[in-house]
Amino acid sequence: MGLFVGQIRKNMLIQEKAKLEWLMLYITQAKSIATKSAMNLMQVGTDYEADSKVAKKLQERQYKLKVLEEKLDTQKNEIQERLDSISKEIESVDSMIKANIESSFSYKVS
Repeated sequence: MGLFVGQIRKNMLIQEKAKLEWLMLYITQAKSIATKSAMNLMQVGTDYEADSKVAKKLQERQYKLKVLEEKLDTQKNEIQERLDSISKEIESVDSMIKANIESSFSYKVS
């Protein structure tokens, strides 16, 4: 990989990494909101009898929020894996760029 191609690739990887980090932030915020909502439902649910329609509806919503939290955790893990692989690729590109610079600008005297 040439020096300029390496620089372009590195910039693309940095942009992708930044995008994924923002996405991770949004997922973390969504999970926080879902957790807070589930806790609020638990507190409200104690005011009703266990077999009432309202209590059952609250339990159903609480279950849906827990499922949502699990999905968000899964997405977060996938994004973290992608971030790790991008970081490794950036390191690889950096070493290729360094090697390219060293080979291009070194002088060999016979």
